[in-house]
Amino acid sequence: MKRTESDLRTVLTEHADGGESPAHLDAIVRRGRRMRRNRRAVTAGTAVAFAVIAAGLVNGLLPRVDKATVAQPPVDSARVEPGPQLPDRFMVRLGAEEFDLPLLHSERFETMGVARTVTFSPTSFSTGYRVVCDDPRAWVVTSGKGKGGELIGAVVRCGRSTGGHHDERSAPTGWLKRPQSMRIWVFPADAPVRKVVKAVTGCPPIQKSRGCDEAAQSRGLMRPEVLERLSAEVGERPGRWAVGIYDRPAGTTSAPEQPAVGGS
Repeated sequence: MKRTESDLRTVLTEHADGGESPAHLDAIVRRGRRMRRNRRAVTAGTAVAFAVIAAGLVNGLLPRVDKATVAQPPVDSARVEPGPQLPDRFMVRLGAEEFDLPLLHSERFETMGVARTVTFSPTSFSTGYRVVCDDPRAWVVTSGKGKGGELIGAVVRCGRSTGGHHDERSAPTGWLKRPQSMRIWVFPADAPVRKVVKAVTGCPPIQKSRGCDEAAQSRGLMRPEVLERLSAEVGERPGRWAVGIYDRPAGTTSAPEQPAVGGS
């Protein structure tokens, strides 16, 4: 409750002995005024001090900004180097006949050392494929269905990895009736192929090959037990590659059959 100076004089007069006014009433009043002024000054000073301390804390917590860093353009985190590029078309040569197959389907991978299954829907009996890698010396093993439904495949270095069939006589049975698939293994160029093939098969030479050369290693890589063991030794590791499936546009016929030699 606030009291005026007149109220204070009345209270002091009532409680004074003999009804006399306190001798030092004016001094008491002046002292009270001085105390109130000091209290206000202290409160204001404390608020200023708190503001200074808070500013110091904020400045200490905020990171210092390097002018040279600010001047540099921000790095584009979305920028990614392009992987190995697939050609837009696949050249087919059948004797004197030449034609191109456009790209029908493609898939890209960032790792090698494990099997990948690529599924596609062919649009004609002329279907080809190509595998490209960052390292053209990488090993590529492909496996798919043959004419009678049996598994067939190839083992080559990535720079030469192409294949397919180009007419109805060479296409697997039921080729256009359902989606088709092929399995692909890509191994680093320095994968221990010779070591694994020799351990599993003994790596016998073939035809004119000498010892466990690359031709003999390639034949060994066609065996499932060799692929399984090599994949276990290499493990999944970084390595970009891509596969493209090429085919004629839907509704077009395959390449014309070549006339029989010596026919009447």
